[in-house]
Amino acid sequence: MKKELLVIILLVMLTFPAVRSLLIPGGYTSHDLTHHVVRQISMDKLLSEGQFPPRWSGELNQGFGYPVFLFNYPLPAMLGQLFHWSGFGFVDSVKAVLFASMILSLVGMYLFLKELLGSRMAAFLGAVFYLYAPIRFLNVYVSAAVGSALGQALVPFVFLSLLAVIKGKKWGIWAGGLSLALLILAHNVTAVLFAPVLIVFGLIWVRVFGDVRVVKRLGVMVLLGLGLSAWFWLPAVWEKQYIRFDEIYSGFYKDQFVSLWQLLRSPWGYGLSHPQNPEPGDMSYQLGLVQVLVMVVLGGVWWFYRRVREVRVFGAMVLILFAVSVFLELQVSIPVWENVPFLSIVQFPLRFQAVAVFAAAIAAALLIKHLPYRKILFVVLLLLVIYANRNHWRINEQFNPGDEYYQNLKTTSTSYGEHLPRWGKIAEREAPARVEVVSGFGVVRVVKEESAKVLAEVEAADAAKLRLNQFYFPGWQIKIDGKPVQFNYLIDGKSYGLPVFDIEAGKHTILAEFKNTQIRNLADLISLLSVIVLLGIICKQFLRR
Repeated sequence: MKKELLVIILLVMLTFPAVRSLLIPGGYTSHDLTHHVVRQISMDKLLSEGQFPPRWSGELNQGFGYPVFLFNYPLPAMLGQLFHWSGFGFVDSVKAVLFASMILSLVGMYLFLKELLGSRMAAFLGAVFYLYAPIRFLNVYVSAAVGSALGQALVPFVFLSLLAVIKGKKWGIWAGGLSLALLILAHNVTAVLFAPVLIVFGLIWVRVFGDVRVVKRLGVMVLLGLGLSAWFWLPAVWEKQYIRFDEIYSGFYKDQFVSLWQLLRSPWGYGLSHPQNPEPGDMSYQLGLVQVLVMVVLGGVWWFYRRVREVRVFGAMVLILFAVSVFLELQVSIPVWENVPFLSIVQFPLRFQAVAVFAAAIAAALLIKHLPYRKILFVVLLLLVIYANRNHWRINEQFNPGDEYYQNLKTTSTSYGEHLPRWGKIAEREAPARVEVVSGFGVVRVVKEESAKVLAEVEAADAAKLRLNQFYFPGWQIKIDGKPVQFNYLIDGKSYGLPVFDIEAGKHTILAEFKNTQIRNLADLISLLSVIVLLGIICKQFLRR
């Protein structure tokens, strides 16, 4: 136990070069940091208003509303909220999640490889390979893709739990269900990327090393993970039909394929992604020369070590995983992208590098365990992989306008407003008020204004027409004097998207609330029941002890 703790402490120390730029005060220029800070501010507001699960922000999109956490993975902002409640500013809370993702990925990969191969030295090197890869630094310092960074940190814990389930360890099912749920909530795209890998890994292990009866326990683990996260993914999948996502991203991947040479060598930059028409300063697409090196070496020695079952099975698996991941990043794979369901939601083929780097980490660990001169090879590969990434672990430029700057931003918190309803639009001006008179004469006084609830008093001299300045999305209900009222959000065939309703002369109380739909209620119920099951499994395990 002491040795394990010392190894983990040493690993954490090795993260310092990778995370030191995150210790620089304030923000930095990147693709998405501003989006995530705005989401962090929204998470703080929604939770303070008692909206749980948090789904609708009334302030975003210039005060016209946005389903920010109905479709955007919520875990990074939830974890960031813990840092914010601890006294961190909003920018520092987001950076703290990035910081934690780097450490968690290193520790998680070490624990997984140690359980898989039973070698501390092999697990140590594999963990370093998993962290020191260009895609990991691109996520943190170029894109500031907090969801991807956190998702890749959680992946090893899912595989660790999967091994525990296969080996019959009692904590495997509940830990696996919980870690899988956290992965889905951290970054649903990463969960999609690794879902086939999890299935293949589990089936291979069961078929070659284990008992077929383990499949039942694996099924319980997966169902538990899906149930715990159902409150997010189930409404997101069902209600995706109402938003603009498909019309914006349906063919987005077609311009994002890279060349084989770009995977081997492309300059490190902080710009956007234009792989087919590169511009000076664009982001890099390199996979990592040392990661490629270990895969080539493994491919070269696999035949000679095939009698060792561990090398034969896992070596073949990671070689295939690596090859498939690279293939899906190249333009030649377009027929696959066009015909495999759900693949288009990945958006960027480059994201498959997460799987390739995962495979390379296992490959490095296998080589260290089974090749001769392992200590010398360990030192050489360790130094090479750190040295090869020496230019990647830093920010481009500081950008530190302070939290107040971000608090005044009322964007959609996404690049293209892709989660707006199909009848909505990105607002160009700030909403004048949550409720306003659009025809007739009346005076409106807003009594209570929250993201999911607006209470107003209206006094009208004659019949008037009022408008709720929130883009309609299934769940909005309006009551006048306690009675539900019908409203239109499509007027004369035009997609205004803002609910308009009539009132009679006199004094009235208007209540507009964003309520759950049937699918959201069902999803919340499934997650609640799954939490009860999770607690029951944990309590049963501890009572047996």
